[in-house]
Amino acid sequence: IKYELAALPLLLFSPIIITIGYKAIKLQHNYIWLILGILMAIGAIVLGFLGIRIILDALFDKKK
Repeated sequence: IKYELAALPLLLFSPIIITIGYKAIKLQHNYIWLILGILMAIGAIVLGFLGIRIILDALFDKKK
């Protein structure tokens, strides 16, 4: 659940940062906000998949 809670703010704020990044490219030719937003989106996807995998492993216990 920790991974899912960490992914939630990234999931909400990354599209906003990406939009700010596209506007910054038009006005100032500044790519920092766009790169930051894309990294946040990738982080949200990775944390979401890790959280789902941990939850599914706990529900369907695999005997090793």
